[in-house]
Amino acid sequence: MQKILKNLFLFFAIFSGITHASVEKTQSFEKTLSGVQSILYSVPIKARALLSELEKVELKQNQPLPLLVRYYLQKATVDLLLNDPESAITAANSGIELAKNDPLLKADLYLMQLRLGQARILQGEEALVLDQLDNLLSESKKLNNPSVTAEILLVKGEAYKAQNDYDVSMAAFMSSLEAAKATQDALLVERIASSLGGTLVKLNGFDKASLLLDKSYQFFRERKMSFNQLLVKLDMAELAKKQGDKKQALLEYKQALQIAQILGDGSHRFRINLQIADLLLQSGDTKSMARYLKQTDALRQRETIRYYISKYNYLKANQSLLSGNFQGAIDLVTPLITGQTELARLYRTEIDLYLVASKAHFGLGDYKNAYLTLLDYQNRFNNFSADEQIDNLERQQMLFNLEKLKAENQHLSWNNVLQTLELKTNEDKVEYLNVLVVAGVLATVVATLAALWINRRRARWGKIANTDSLTGLYNRRYLSSQLDILKSGMANDGDPVCCLLLDVDHFKKVNDTHGHPVGDKVLTGIAELFKNNLRRNDICSRVGGEEFMLLLPSSHLEQAQLIAEDLRTRISELSFMTEQGDEFSVTASFGVSAVDSNQSLSDIYSEVDKLLYRAKQNGRNRVESSGQNSSDNSTEQAAEDASSMSDKFSQLSRGIRRLKFRFAQHFS
Repeated sequence: MQKILKNLFLFFAIFSGITHASVEKTQSFEKTLSGVQSILYSVPIKARALLSELEKVELKQNQPLPLLVRYYLQKATVDLLLNDPESAITAANSGIELAKNDPLLKADLYLMQLRLGQARILQGEEALVLDQLDNLLSESKKLNNPSVTAEILLVKGEAYKAQNDYDVSMAAFMSSLEAAKATQDALLVERIASSLGGTLVKLNGFDKASLLLDKSYQFFRERKMSFNQLLVKLDMAELAKKQGDKKQALLEYKQALQIAQILGDGSHRFRINLQIADLLLQSGDTKSMARYLKQTDALRQRETIRYYISKYNYLKANQSLLSGNFQGAIDLVTPLITGQTELARLYRTEIDLYLVASKAHFGLGDYKNAYLTLLDYQNRFNNFSADEQIDNLERQQMLFNLEKLKAENQHLSWNNVLQTLELKTNEDKVEYLNVLVVAGVLATVVATLAALWINRRRARWGKIANTDSLTGLYNRRYLSSQLDILKSGMANDGDPVCCLLLDVDHFKKVNDTHGHPVGDKVLTGIAELFKNNLRRNDICSRVGGEEFMLLLPSSHLEQAQLIAEDLRTRISELSFMTEQGDEFSVTASFGVSAVDSNQSLSDIYSEVDKLLYRAKQNGRNRVESSGQNSSDNSTEQAAEDASSMSDKFSQLSRGIRRLKFRFAQHFS
């Protein structure tokens, strides 16, 4: 018995020791991950080293699943920061495999899929990534996590930026920023703001870009987040260069280079040295240019982006030219020029290779080839300059259109802007492909197709300007223009026109009780009812918060009354759902009036608004028309005299809301 007790004691002692050791390893693993998280955006190379040590020593041990997933998420992130997409893809796939079957790790799973998408963007697969991001954004809505939503929209903006769709990229970043502000995560907000600033630089929105970048740089500097400081500095240098301030651009690049050297970031050191060498070449400081260019030679093999490779080749060719090695310059440039013939569009440095070749031929006394190459350079440079000017004009137009979209309606969010622009982008892509097909068959109709494309684009913007973004119905501006057309028909043909004005009863109570999203659903539901039940020629518009106005061509007052009564009944039969799943319904009051050809829209509105007010005073959920007899008027007067103080306040509140809505539409 004593021996058995001794064995049991020994077993428990061993088990306790093993458990204690396992807990210690887990705590050590978690502590290291927290340390990596704190330096992830400050010193990514050190973060990668810490993660590598974990993999060698502790990752092979049985760690809890959440910690393993967190490890792979951090590893994928740091690989992306260090421009290593292949390693990031491997880490992200490992993390996705671990997290996909655990419902508690949904947020980590979405972030892992985002890292996978970011890695593929670096590999040039933006179109594929955008399709995946749309699905991911739809799935993540169930999670109701603003942080995840902001991250997805941030990557979406990066993908559009990689495709040079800067207007859609800006809208994605703005939507991401709106979502991030609900998280109280200051780092996430500034990461998005700095990305937005970089996009505004591309769009020539210099003032806004400068404010955003300065603020982001101060934020990252105070927190000693060196890597983010580096990225912002590069955007600030690009901003100074686009503004023509080469001295400031050179200063910004040199400060960025110091940060990259501290971080040990070879990829960014290569690119920054190239930018500095290019600016020094333009300013005539060839001695300093050669020194910076020499530092890029050992780092050249790491670069995969065509823009930086072309800049490197251009600078090396100029170095040979400046040193009098004309044959060396020709030997370097000739195969590069030959390889460019199949490229659809060239960078400025690729075009300048023709000029270098011309100068080299001239230096060797080969004047014929020098002249022919110079002609080739001039033709290509003229085309490039024209394209660049068009790009600048289009970018200015993009900024204007984005502001116009945002101001079009006070309820329009940046998510709506993003969806509108994505739809426009997809339509443009289809249209562009059609133009290419037709151009390949019959080149003579290219000019006609281009004109049609421009007109259709104007029509799309015209539709956006005349449409209420929430309901999809027309707005007051469009209603006014159509009224002029209808009055012309009345004057010429005697065609009768009637006007309906309706207001949702107690709509403020719906918003206050169930929330504005539910109120928006009520408005869109009523709008959908109009679209499905009105005649093709009838014109329906939203003229106030919960007010709708209809113009009914070829309709006498009696017909208009019947239409109003039918719509009133159908509205009362609609069923809506609160966020808690409870059903409710609403009613509407109508005013109906015949339109006179001498009346303005304001006159018509004033008349039919009085009838609507009479319907409100007579109990709501009813139709009042200008054709009703005087007894109705006396009833109205009696009801008006008997109205309570609360009804008067309700009428005043409704008038104020209508005035706000009119101001918003007027200034948009």
